Amino acid sequence: MASLLRRIVQVLEIMSSIVLAAMMLLTFADVLGRYLLGAPVFGASEMISSMLALTIFLGLGIANARDKHIVVELVDSKVRNIAPRIYDIIVQGFSIAAMCLIVFVLFQQAYEAQHLGSTTIVLEWPLAWITGAAAALAALSVVSQVLGLLTGAGKAHHLEDM
Repeated sequence: MASLLRRIVQVLEIMSSIVLAAMMLLTFADVLGRYLLGAPVFGASEMISSMLALTIFLGLGIANARDKHIVVELVDSKVRNIAPRIYDIIVQGFSIAAMCLIVFVLFQQAYEAQHLGSTTIVLEWPLAWITGAAAALAALSVVSQVLGLLTGAGKAHHLEDM
């Protein structure tokens, strides 16, 4: 399981790096085109918005696998010291349940977009593909979170544990 998780995280890291680099290059080209040539890249804002959604869900899979989320340390350490195992079960259970809800809603949105034939406004890209990709990445995020918990990939993730 650990090797599967490691492979999933590697793929997510590579994909997120590629998408983020493409988003930076597109933004750079759009700004140069707009201010130097007076001709921005057609549909750049839609492409950047789509890439941003992909970057978020690619990064979420990495964060979930490593259990590297933002934690409010003011409350976290006090509650965690009282019943650490129960605390972890409640927090991780809530996190997995919330991610499953996000996956369900995204797949539902992708299905509706496919059924209605919804597209983006400028480039007319099928929204079902964009939302479906986000849903698939969110589902992979749940898988990576569960694998991370089972393999202990997120051990010593709080400041007081380091």
